[in-house]
Amino acid sequence: MGNAKKWVIATNGTKYASAAVKYAAELFRDLRTEPEVYILVVAIDDDSLTEAKAILEMAKYTFEDIAGKEGPLTPFVETGEPGKVIVEQMNKLKADHLFIGGADFKWDINDEGPGGISNYIIEHISGGVTLIK
Repeated sequence: MGNAKKWVIATNGTKYASAAVKYAAELFRDLRTEPEVYILVVAIDDDSLTEAKAILEMAKYTFEDIAGKEGPLTPFVETGEPGKVIVEQMNKLKADHLFIGGADFKWDINDEGPGGISNYIIEHISGGVTLIK
């Protein structure tokens, strides 16, 4: 992660996803060379857009509060299946590091089955992944 230039922090507002936002902010605070940071919330459908926007605002506030400095931060909401959208956005942004939460509701690691969103992302992404659980 030493030379990571673009980070994506994917959050859905749950305990571990929120911890990933906080962890990334702590790392960012201590860096000399700041990466571009994107905070992504994925709404499952149009009906959940309002909730997704509220989660995004809280994540943005939390990140900026902990980081203690302004940097290149871009918050955004996308709609669709979370694992696929996160992978697509990582590729589109040419991001080299992803922060996500795991072991929570759908964001769990499971070796016995499809594994939820975390396993899908880990299997389909290129670049570094920090999984907080």
